Amino acid sequence: MLSLRPSLKDAIWGGFRLFERYRKGSGERLAESWELSTHADGHSRLSDGRTLQDRLSMEPWLAGGSAHQDGTIPILAKLIDARLPLSVQVHPDEDSARRHGELSGKTECWYILDADPDAWIYHGLRKSLTRTELEQHVREGTIESVLRKVPVHAGDVFFIPAGTLHALGGGILCFELQQSSNVTYRVFDYDRRDHAGKPRRLHLQEALDVATLTPTPREIPGLGQPRTIKGLTRRMIVCCDQFAMEELTLNGEGVVDVPRRQFAGLFLVKGQCRAVSWRPQSRQTGEDELLLTPGQTAFLASQESILLRGKARAFLFSP
Repeated sequence: MLSLRPSLKDAIWGGFRLFERYRKGSGERLAESWELSTHADGHSRLSDGRTLQDRLSMEPWLAGGSAHQDGTIPILAKLIDARLPLSVQVHPDEDSARRHGELSGKTECWYILDADPDAWIYHGLRKSLTRTELEQHVREGTIESVLRKVPVHAGDVFFIPAGTLHALGGGILCFELQQSSNVTYRVFDYDRRDHAGKPRRLHLQEALDVATLTPTPREIPGLGQPRTIKGLTRRMIVCCDQFAMEELTLNGEGVVDVPRRQFAGLFLVKGQCRAVSWRPQSRQTGEDELLLTPGQTAFLASQESILLRGKARAFLFSP
């Protein structure tokens, strides 16, 4: 069990909720907090300053075979504060990513933590288009007219398969679980300018090569019903080929067991709890212990059993 320190990112659409709610940063504008990451663009770090990737490269058994030889892992978890709308964008799938020289595609899932009353997202197309029709809408700046606009509220979950045209609207704080990729192809950016006063780059041809031209299903793969054992209620939020995530509601005590060939991440959304290493055979606690407060993330090693004590809400996620 390892306590993680995030990699913090700013962007022109970022805000201040990450500091206000989770005390990320020191009050400056922030767009993202990469909570669990071995990606080169933003590493999670341990309490001793080393990166999580460094630790996993030296002790690969911690990831149960889910890490590559260099210590990188296939998922990335982050917080996003969209004070302003993000660009309309799309991410490649595995095959498309490799054709463009990238290591991984990017399927993702959003859990809306907070949203302004009129908040919305774009989630795929409203109707099927040809490639020519999509290109025409992008070139004419009318892409928003063919996107499905969905009102959002705290607690909503959205599955964004690779290839889906999408965007977070303004006034949203969300938790995102995704494949470990930072490849984004923008198709519309509200004519915004970067710090140098230049329009931010769009990626028309790359986007056309990977975009899905039919509406994206609203259904979430693996979404389940709550189940309670003693003081812990668990609900599967998403379960797909790329990752899985559960919502945990703790009211007392509960045990989380990490499978043999996996690792897990634990993000505390609300409340407070103690996470203690647990020996199921003897039903005794071990020496490892973390006090988790809102906004903290822990890495749970393969085959690790953790006893949670407290009153809290958390996300448990794994590849």
